[in-house]
Amino acid sequence: ASITGQTGINPMEVFGIMVLLALKPFGASGISAFLVAGVVAVASGLAGDVLNDFKAGHLHGTDPKAQLVSEAVGGVIGSFVSVMVLFFLFRAYGVMGPGTEFIAPQASMVAAMVEGLPHTGAFFGGLAVGILLYVLKVPAMTLGIGVYLPMAISFTAALGGLLHWVVKKIKPELVPDGTVVASGLLGGEGVTGVLIAIIKVLTMG
Repeated sequence: ASITGQTGINPMEVFGIMVLLALKPFGASGISAFLVAGVVAVASGLAGDVLNDFKAGHLHGTDPKAQLVSEAVGGVIGSFVSVMVLFFLFRAYGVMGPGTEFIAPQASMVAAMVEGLPHTGAFFGGLAVGILLYVLKVPAMTLGIGVYLPMAISFTAALGGLLHWVVKKIKPELVPDGTVVASGLLGGEGVTGVLIAIIKVLTMG
C-alpha cells in the first residue's frame, strides 16, 4: 500500500519474486512455485489497491461500508472482464514477451525468476543499496521501480513528474486539474488499446 501510494504503481511481481526466492532453498520450482508466487502477488496487489482506494475515500468522506461493497462487486466483475480483455489481446497480437509488440517486462522477469535467480550478485548488490538508501531516507522504492521498468515508461514518467513540478512552481492552482487530466490520459489509453484489439479480432478474416 505504501509503494502504491508513493508511486501510483502496484509492484505485485516484486512480492512474487520474493516468494520464489524464499521457496528456492526448499527445492520448489516450476509451475508449483509460480502458482504460490502468483497467489501472494495478487493478494499483495489487491491489498495495496484496496487500501489506496480506502485512503482516497477517506479524503472525500466516503462511507467505508459502501466502498467495501463496491470493492467486492468490482472484484467479481473484474475477474470476468479481465479474462475477456486478455482473450482479445492475445487473439489480436499473439504471444507477448521479449521481441514482440508487447514486451511485458514484469511477466518476463517473473518467468525468469521461476527458472532461478540469474544474477545473484546483482540482486544482493541492489538489496544492499536499497538498505543504504532507506537509512539515508532516500525513496529507494521509487528509484527501484524506475530502474525496473523499461526506458520508455520510466522516461515518460520522469517527463510527467518534471511537468508537474514546473506547473506547481508557476501556477499551483492548476495542479488539481493536472491530476484529472493525468487520470484521463491513463484511462483513455487503456480503453483505446482494448477497443483496438476488439475491433482487430472482430474484423479478422
